[in-house]
Amino acid sequence: MGFFDHNDPTDLSRRPINEARPIRVIVFGAGMSGILAGILFPRSIRNLELVIYEKNADLGGTWFENVYPGIACDIPSHSYQFSFENNPQWSSYYASGAEIQAYLQRVAAKYDAYQYMKFHHRVVRAEWGDSEGKWHVEVESEETGEKFTDTADVVCAATGLLNQWRWPDIPGLHDFQGKLVHSAAYDPTYGLSGKRVALIGGGSSGIQILPKIQPVVKRVDHYMKGRNWIPPVGLGAEGMTEQGGSLITPADYLEKFQRDPTEYLEFRRRIEDVLNKPMEALYKNTDAEKTTADICREHMRTKLAKKPEVFQALVPDFAVGCRRLTPGPGYLEALVEDNVDFIPTPIKRVVKDGIETEDGKKREVDMIICATGYDDVHKQHFPVIGKNGVNLQDLWDDFPEAYLSLVPAHMPNFFRFLGPNGGAAQGSTVPFLESAVRYVGKAIQKIQREFIKSMVVKPEMVKAFRQYTDRYFIPTVFSGTCGVWWKHKRDPNGRMLAVWPGSQLHGSSVMESPRWEDYEYELRAELKGNPLAWFGNGLVKEQIAGGFTTGYLDVAFVPVKNPFEKPI
Repeated sequence: MGFFDHNDPTDLSRRPINEARPIRVIVFGAGMSGILAGILFPRSIRNLELVIYEKNADLGGTWFENVYPGIACDIPSHSYQFSFENNPQWSSYYASGAEIQAYLQRVAAKYDAYQYMKFHHRVVRAEWGDSEGKWHVEVESEETGEKFTDTADVVCAATGLLNQWRWPDIPGLHDFQGKLVHSAAYDPTYGLSGKRVALIGGGSSGIQILPKIQPVVKRVDHYMKGRNWIPPVGLGAEGMTEQGGSLITPADYLEKFQRDPTEYLEFRRRIEDVLNKPMEALYKNTDAEKTTADICREHMRTKLAKKPEVFQALVPDFAVGCRRLTPGPGYLEALVEDNVDFIPTPIKRVVKDGIETEDGKKREVDMIICATGYDDVHKQHFPVIGKNGVNLQDLWDDFPEAYLSLVPAHMPNFFRFLGPNGGAAQGSTVPFLESAVRYVGKAIQKIQREFIKSMVVKPEMVKAFRQYTDRYFIPTVFSGTCGVWWKHKRDPNGRMLAVWPGSQLHGSSVMESPRWEDYEYELRAELKGNPLAWFGNGLVKEQIAGGFTTGYLDVAFVPVKNPFEKPI
């Protein structure tokens, strides 16, 4: 086979069509998307060199970083797991953050994803080199402060949609002389017993924290300037489970699921089927939307009967689901305890020993917990320089947008997991993320196979996706007037930024069959003027190396009856 022996990678005339050229991929972040990249990319992309840079000491992203009291999943644990790795042993219906983190570590170890991860490494800059068709990624060691530059053919940002927590803008906050913490940087070593605590914020973190600290502390002042729906456990605008949480796993189920994994799979199917059912309650002015609001309102009224003034201050006038629902087991019950004061009055300032509200009242506390969230959604925190010097920071400063939530304009060979409009509106985010990672894997295969130097989405397709997204949300409860982190600049009437325009199944269907015509391409020099030169020598490598060549016979032929044929 001497004619086919060659060492010149630029001579495609003697190369089998399926001989994969080397390709290097860098991923920013080892949260759930980064873990999926570490599992799925090596199983679909041959001759791959993969590195995943993570600023933390371990994988997990938000589940590694958040250790505040009560941190837990806010959808059923049984649907918050990878499709290929069931966990029949979730200890509760809404698993704790520590349990989810342990699951992610276990799965990453099982599928050898750890080998690609470099911890304590923070990406501080990325710039596309147009002449050579490479990304130049500047990385800083969190341990030594040393900086170095790595290069890659493809870059994937898996840093999440909320990755920089922020202090609230309250005068005097840092003059406080007691213990000051943010929920995203909580200090679990601080003893709460007998303490007077101010809890600022009533989003998902605040809702989870309150019932955990209330039985321990001397007093909790719960400051909440907004309003929020608190549904019965198991009832959500996403259609999570049957009302009342009747699917919560009893302890005796754990042993049963361990004995019979098929029974667990069926159990999981039932939960996810409920999650995936089309929800009329997600649309404004429908009977289901009104019924859901009535159920939540009555639930809150009943639970808060001891303190009706809290009910009046907490129940919203916007639709259920306009703000993301958090089940919050125990939250309403904690609000009516004698050692909890619900304070809707705006904070005027923080003083050295407490908090003063606008009505002139001062409340002394030992500790302040700020459960106040993160920087604006999809804010780009370090320079990413694409084609023609376009900086993603500038591009997304006014309004973040990306084709299919994954691909910003002007960024060659660049993909962003959980990008703008990249979270499932209905259903579990996990299978949606799997679909996104598989989509990007197909794009990397195309870049590799067809000797593509740069693959850039057409600007008009970014605009088209935005137009579709805006139209989709108009009749939904998501477009209601409410202050929420997932809207642009937290404007109560702003554009939706965090949610996919459709269900998880819808998004996965879109990503299953990529529209490669929505991209512009520049080819590598090896093609030498012929875009089909990558066809190679007319053979596949198995023919040359004496490998298995009859795989096409393994696909069974199954005759299919024409469904339109009339019965004879």
